[in-house]
Order: sequence, then C-alpha cells, then structure tokens
Amino acid sequence: MTSATIEPRTKAYRSRFWERAAVRRNLSAYAFILPFMLLFAVFHIIPFFWALWLSLLSGDLVAPVKPFVGLQNYADLTADTITLKVIRNSAQYVVSVVPIVVVSALALAFLIADKLVRFKGFFRGVVFFPLLASAAATAQIWSYILAPKYGILNYLFGLVGLPEIFWLSDPKVALYGILMVEWWRGIGFHIILFLAAMLGIPEELHEAARIDGANGWQVATRITIPLLRPVILFSVVMGTIWAFQLFDTVFVLTNGGPVQSTATIVWYIYNYAFRYGQVGMAAAMGIVLLLIIMPISFIQMRVLGDR
Repeated sequence: MTSATIEPRTKAYRSRFWERAAVRRNLSAYAFILPFMLLFAVFHIIPFFWALWLSLLSGDLVAPVKPFVGLQNYADLTADTITLKVIRNSAQYVVSVVPIVVVSALALAFLIADKLVRFKGFFRGVVFFPLLASAAATAQIWSYILAPKYGILNYLFGLVGLPEIFWLSDPKVALYGILMVEWWRGIGFHIILFLAAMLGIPEELHEAARIDGANGWQVATRITIPLLRPVILFSVVMGTIWAFQLFDTVFVLTNGGPVQSTATIVWYIYNYAFRYGQVGMAAAMGIVLLLIIMPISFIQMRVLGDR
C-alpha cells in the first residue's frame, strides 16, 4: 500500500474521529440541559397550549365536558365593558410604575455605590429586605399605613398641614396607592441589579474620564449609564412584565375596587376562572395579555438594545 492511498484514509479516519467527538460533546451538553428543558416544557410550553385550547371552550374548570365555542370567548371580551377597563388600568399602572422604579432605582444605586457612602452592605440589605416578605403580608402592613383616618401616612400629612387622602377608597387615587406599595416592594431588586452591574465596570474608565476633566455627572451619563444599557433593558422589560402581571397587592388591598379602579388583567383572569367559573373567558384574557406583553417587550428591546 503506497503513501498515496494511506494519506486519504488517514484524513478520512481523522475526520470521522473529530465528528464523533463533536457528537459526544453535543450529547453531553444536551444531557446537562435536559432537566431544565423538561421542566420548561411541563410548566411553560404545555400550559400555554392548554390555555390556548381552553380559550376555545366554555364552562367551568372542573366540568367534565366543555363545549367548543371557537373564537366566541374573544368576541365576548370585546363586548365586555370590564375588559377595556382592566386593560386601561394595567396600561396606566405600567406607564406610571416602570419609569419611576427604574429611574429611582438607578439614582439610589449611584448614591449607594458612591465612594463617600459607608456601610454599603447595610444599605444593600435594607433595600433588598422588602423582597423577602410575601406580597400578601406586605399588602396587609400597607393597609394600616394607608388607612384613611389612623394611617401613618395620613398622620404625617396632617403634621405638615396636608389634607387627608383616601388612598384605597378614592377611585381617582387608589391605583396610585397600589403603585406606592409596589414601588416599595420592587425597587430593591432593581437597585441590587444596578449595583452588581456597576461593580463590573472597570474603574480605569472612570479614572481616565476624570483625568480628562470630566465631572461626576459627565462620568455617570457618558460612561456608567451607557455601559449599563443591557442591564437597564433587562430591568425595564422585567419591570413591564411584572407590572402587567400585578395581582397580589390588588387582591388583598382593594380586590379591584373601588368601582374597579384598581382592577388589573390578572385580577380579571382570576375572577373569571375561580369566581365566575368561566374558564374559557379567563384563558382568552390570558392569551390577550400575552399578545400585549410580547410586542411591548420587542419594542423595548429594539429601542434600548445595543446598537
């Protein structure tokens, strides 16, 4: 056997060897992600298609037979006066709370990260503490803080001569009372997120900017915030999704009142599914919520994403 015939066979053998090695590496990678993919399929993919199927049916959740009604549930949503109100309330809440939470969290993160601030660990623990309590327990505590006559907040307002505000019983301000509670609960997550991202920015960039004559505001706006853009995007997108899914605080504090001024989409889904027994309407509203969140998240990624 000549070298002219041995060399092609050797190359073919090496090629098959590396192909098999690549297959083994891929199989190992798939084996590691298989548990997550199974959980993701069981708790996300399968429930989504089940909810999509339920949105085409009518009847109670535990009913043995649910008649197929097609798109009738979606048509009923358009004729339901509550649908437009809960969508408007949710949109108003999202537009109000997301910018406030992100901007205030970014500002507080800058303050905590400042070199002149001592006891940084203590402040990080303080801002993260509200996340450790359940939403129901937090809502119960805030129900006393926002009480109309003996509440702490109205008492403080009275000390400075401000009028009493009915935070949870006035339709004009009830949604903003919920906003206050959710701001207090959620801002800690965003602050910790921004602080962690700031620690990953090389200090040499800040020092170089200061040597070039940049002040603190210029360093923050020209270096730190642009480098935080991916984290800000994540914060905005997740904040929007969580805001659209608001339920616990509303259920405990106002149960959608007064006059459905604090009713949200998830509150609507819960009531139709478990109180009124109309699981098809609830599932259809869940699909509508998905169709609302997806384009908004896509637009946010396009606007705030890296260019």
